Amino acid sequence: IGLMYASDYGYATSGGSTTNREACLNKELYNWSSSSVSGCRNNDWLYSSSNTQWTLTPIASFSDFVFRVHRLGGVYNYTPDNTNGVFPALYLNSNVKIVSGEGTESNPFVLEL
Repeated sequence: IGLMYASDYGYATSGGSTTNREACLNKELYNWSSSSVSGCRNNDWLYSSSNTQWTLTPIASFSDFVFRVHRLGGVYNYTPDNTNGVFPALYLNSNVKIVSGEGTESNPFVLEL
């Protein structure tokens, strides 16, 4: 469990009616805030329109910057010194199934191989 990478955000889209998944994957993530590709962000399970989210991806040329997914959908670099959302992500192999639970503290997910 950890923060998503910027690439995870891109790959999590299924695309939309105006922009299919392939077109989304070929569009720069910083342009996903554009209304012309709104289907990319709006059909991305990692996107949150109410929160800007940090990623785990550092900026190679600026050691004190990381990428963040803006609440409008674009991915930009920023210094991690303000309050943005932190949303942990968990990736399961295809042979791991959630068999019960709601993912809450009182009713956690139960996983099975």
